[in-house]
Amino acid sequence: MDNKMNCNSFNADNLIKHFLYCTPINTIDILISEENINYLVNSKKQQEILERTVNSDLIKKYPIKQSYQRAFLKWLMKKIEDEGGEIYDGIYTTYCNLISSTIEESIHYRHFLMEDNCISIKESTNIISDGTTGLYSWQGAIELSKWCLRNKQKFFGKVILELGCGVGLTGLSIIKTCFPKQYIFTDCHKIVLEMVSENIKLNLLCNGKKIEPELKHDRLKLQLSYNHTDVKIKELRWEDINKYVNEQWIIPDIVIGADILYDVNSFPELISGLKEFLSFPNRCAIIAATIRNENTVLQFLYQLAHYDLSFEEYNIPQQTVHQKLASTPVKILKIFQK
Repeated sequence: MDNKMNCNSFNADNLIKHFLYCTPINTIDILISEENINYLVNSKKQQEILERTVNSDLIKKYPIKQSYQRAFLKWLMKKIEDEGGEIYDGIYTTYCNLISSTIEESIHYRHFLMEDNCISIKESTNIISDGTTGLYSWQGAIELSKWCLRNKQKFFGKVILELGCGVGLTGLSIIKTCFPKQYIFTDCHKIVLEMVSENIKLNLLCNGKKIEPELKHDRLKLQLSYNHTDVKIKELRWEDINKYVNEQWIIPDIVIGADILYDVNSFPELISGLKEFLSFPNRCAIIAATIRNENTVLQFLYQLAHYDLSFEEYNIPQQTVHQKLASTPVKILKIFQK
């Protein structure tokens, strides 16, 4: 599947990127407020925006939320009117079709442009679904993906294991841009493992080779090879990490996790598991945490000391603007053996 978008025309590229990612509409307004948007009065350029967003082949095949599409077109029409332009008929027609739709969505897609790659992620329309929050790409996964792109050398040729992989955005970003030797997606929820399997097939299988699991008892859900990266999905509970370490031939060089620091009751199992991984030389864990509750993260850092683990915080020079507007900063932590 080729999800690449042509981003070489006028000033709409940034707008297209925000649409595909489903950036909140009020944030888009702030983000482009300082840009030159006079092109919106031009009918042909309005048509191009429509064809590269709501009416694009990508969105028709892998649609984002209809409610977002409606809100985007409503916002676009207001912007055109504010600039004194005449709204292109196709925008009206498309908007009317959307508001008359009776489709009830349980899933949708979002599309993340990462360098020359477009990563399409299937998500649940509900933030909490089937007893888990893992069916949605959270801010920590997005910021960790961007950080990994700026630090590719840390992952090139390495074995990486992700805890609480969710729908797979961070892992797919690393696989497509950082070229690790092996990437292992893990989670404990069956429904999450099914969703991440779908996303991996969607983004990797066209240029990869699926490998049938040989060890059914190994909790291996999917295995494929993509651009010399061995990709695996495994069921893994944090309390079973010591068992994983004892049974596996390959111990990961790096353990990563995004937005997994939200339940203080899970910290002993998580930290004990990290201790197992990091007991091997030259290993580290990289954890991205969205700071919704400062005390929760402080509790995690406090408990690290009881397991003789240390941490340092990486600098994030450019966090997304809408994240700052939402007042939810992300910390990226390196955890290692003292």
